[in-house]
Amino acid sequence: MIPVLRPLPDDVTEAAWQEARRRLALILPDIPPIGLATALRGGLGALYRQVAARELPALPGEDDPPPDLPMPADPRFWPGLLARLLYGWPHRCLPDIAALDHCPPPLLEPVIRALLDTGLPLDADEAETARREAWFVDLVRWIETRVLDNPQHPDARALLRGFLEASNFLAHFRGRTDPETLARRGHLLALAAGTAGPALHPRKPGRMRLGFLVLDTEDRTETRALLPFLAGLDRTRTESFLILLHGIRSDTARSNASMAERTLDLSGVPEPERADYIRGFDLDILVFANNLLGRAGTYPRLACQRLARRQVATIASPASTGLPGIDQFLTSAEAEAGDSAGRYTETPLMMEGLPVCFTEPPLPVHRPPEADLIDRQLADLRRAVAGPATLLLAAAHAAKLTPALRECWLSVLARAPDSVLMLLPGNPGWSVPVEGRAVLRWMRDAAVARGLDPRRIAVAGPFRERAALAHLARRADIFLDSFPYAGCASLIDPLRAGTPVMALEGDSQKERQGAALLRSIGLDGLVASDPAAYADIAVALSQDAGAREVWRSRILSRIEAAPFLDPADFGRRAAACWELLFREIMEEEAQADPLAAEALRGDARSEGFGEGWHATEAAGWRWSVGGETAWLVLPVPFAGPGILELALRHLPPGARKGLRLEIDGRPVPHRLLLAPDPAEAALLRAAVPEALLAGGLADIALYAPPHMAPGDPRPLGVALSRFALHPAAGTLRIDAASPLLATGWEIVDGLFRLKPGRTGTIFLRQPLAGRHLLVLDGVQADAPPRLSAGGQEIPLQDGIAYLPPCDRIALTSPSGITLEALILSSVAL
Repeated sequence: MIPVLRPLPDDVTEAAWQEARRRLALILPDIPPIGLATALRGGLGALYRQVAARELPALPGEDDPPPDLPMPADPRFWPGLLARLLYGWPHRCLPDIAALDHCPPPLLEPVIRALLDTGLPLDADEAETARREAWFVDLVRWIETRVLDNPQHPDARALLRGFLEASNFLAHFRGRTDPETLARRGHLLALAAGTAGPALHPRKPGRMRLGFLVLDTEDRTETRALLPFLAGLDRTRTESFLILLHGIRSDTARSNASMAERTLDLSGVPEPERADYIRGFDLDILVFANNLLGRAGTYPRLACQRLARRQVATIASPASTGLPGIDQFLTSAEAEAGDSAGRYTETPLMMEGLPVCFTEPPLPVHRPPEADLIDRQLADLRRAVAGPATLLLAAAHAAKLTPALRECWLSVLARAPDSVLMLLPGNPGWSVPVEGRAVLRWMRDAAVARGLDPRRIAVAGPFRERAALAHLARRADIFLDSFPYAGCASLIDPLRAGTPVMALEGDSQKERQGAALLRSIGLDGLVASDPAAYADIAVALSQDAGAREVWRSRILSRIEAAPFLDPADFGRRAAACWELLFREIMEEEAQADPLAAEALRGDARSEGFGEGWHATEAAGWRWSVGGETAWLVLPVPFAGPGILELALRHLPPGARKGLRLEIDGRPVPHRLLLAPDPAEAALLRAAVPEALLAGGLADIALYAPPHMAPGDPRPLGVALSRFALHPAAGTLRIDAASPLLATGWEIVDGLFRLKPGRTGTIFLRQPLAGRHLLVLDGVQADAPPRLSAGGQEIPLQDGIAYLPPCDRIALTSPSGITLEALILSSVAL
């Protein structure tokens, strides 16, 4: 007979949770595997998950010893293992992963789920950290091996279900990041998610479609890091979509979501249909703006699907996601050191400056509701030392705590006897539950072993209001960042309060993000290179109140201009990355054009630049030396005449008249057109005769008169950002004598004429593939005409426009139009 158990209300006493754990531990071993597997899907299972989430393994009661665990050959072993996991961490309860080969099939899914969903173990020492991480690596490897042996077997499907619902990697890799295991995780989640989905169709014409997939937009850390991505997006160029898995549940969430042009609520869409629903919006780029490593279930499973042409993770995920559906990881040179590519299964997408920013509300003016509680806690802590106490504050989440970090903090307490340490291992910015008493005991036991007074360490929170964090940060003398898993959002409140922040600089963004924030506002002196230097700086500051005030003044004078608190600047820098990805997408679309497929393309970092050029700018262009001939030597990958296109930036005044272009020593006529990319000033386009390209190499000479830019001593010519050389074949001239299908036009005296207010449409014999340049030759109109193609209105300037793939062209003008011909030619840039 299986006992009937029900979940408990969340507000029951600690004694009630302890009693529930004791009852479960007593009854589980006596339930047969098949009956237990069924019971775990009901009320008993709900209670088990409740108890496990209370972090009770970190707090075993002295009068509540863990149950004995039978030998693996005993049928009671596997129900007993589930009972034992309520008292101890998996690497202690099941050291031999191979024993899982003998797990009864009905219990395979709940056992794997319980082993994976371990909570936040606090390691006794670094040796245990190594054992725990190695054990977890072996567990993931075992699951992958069993699944791949026979993916369709019921056991394999049970393993995948358990893995999908419990593969939260937040607690398992606090120090090192293991790309191989992360890739295994991605492989398993992809198998659980099923097929990646159908191939995306050629994109619909229109603006760049940029989506952000998030759980919700409630007031929490990930939302404050999301909003700067939406700041300052150019709506004439970008259509932004905010896709919410959990919908909008508050006025705050509604206000935050309004920053996007369109909001899509998936809470009412059945889970199996969500991927197809998202695909229906034909997104060019989809950004996963929540943590893909710190949660399991639907969110990472969607990231295994092909939902957009480019899918991007941000540093909301502390390391590579390992997910096959994520193409790129948004980071920057400031957040990485050394070989960043080797740390990611994705391609690093390097942005300018810091890759993170927060939209922060104004600091609270009034005392928060929890201020009195905080003040009492601090007063009690300060009484642990005889004289004035120096308050050290550490707000690292429990998932970042390691024995090495604990040892460093305790060494600071030992060397600075007037210091006290307040920990904040769980706060409103984290959704992962934390048992503060377990963290306090873990710290105090180690302090006693070092001969320190354990009363010098206390735990604050968890708090309900974010204002409480700011109140606490104002009262701290020094803030201690965590390592090797550094803080990021947790540094914001101390810095806004002017509190000196200690950080350690590592290599990957997970290890480096705290130091990167400090360096971005010139606080290099608070960044340490190793734990010993970290402790030295912290001790020196603890003993020098004057130095702390100097740092406080410096921080307060700089924090308002911090790049990580400037959403408009961040939005601009992030938009440059989206433009880069969008350009790649458009170029891939253009490959459908057989002429564009033969094109030679390059940018300022490509080979072929000879004499007459300055070094490449960090932003991706190269200046020619003004007054000198600048040389490009390009291979010619096609036969016949060609088109040379040079994308120019920062075109100086008067440069249009002074530009000269030669190929193989012969002048080549060219035109300066409006640029297809708004970031560029002009497109220099020239038709090159076949005779000048017959040798297989094109010697291109570009001359520009010199000019000087403010603050730059170099003689500058023109700035070149991209170039293309492609076949000239395929240029189409449509004049009044051409056989064509058209509506609305009159043919008079060999010219196209359009009456005022009428629309004239020309249907092309073959749809245009790729982007094309349209020139209205001999156009005459008293008012600027309107042009549409491919279902969208196209900007037209001086009779020139860039067309997307389309099968018709339409012109309208209130004053009427007369033109000689329409000239269409493919554009490789």
